[in-house]
Amino acid sequence: MNINPQMLDQALGMLQYPVGKQQLIQLVEKFNLSPQIVGLLNNLPEKQFNSPEEIKSMIGGLGNLGNLGGLFGS
Repeated sequence: MNINPQMLDQALGMLQYPVGKQQLIQLVEKFNLSPQIVGLLNNLPEKQFNSPEEIKSMIGGLGNLGNLGGLFGS
């Protein structure tokens, strides 16, 4: 999986929170981040996210997806 956590951090930092899942996916697509990141975000629950840390924690908790939680220092 070719995911750059710094690019995701940068994109998440540009959002105004709270943000919904669909808004999050639209932002990632707008910034042409990797399809793998879009795929990960599609696996998140339909909810409002209150911070970048909450999103990264949820990504890290998705299970066997390349140990992404470790990429974010979790």
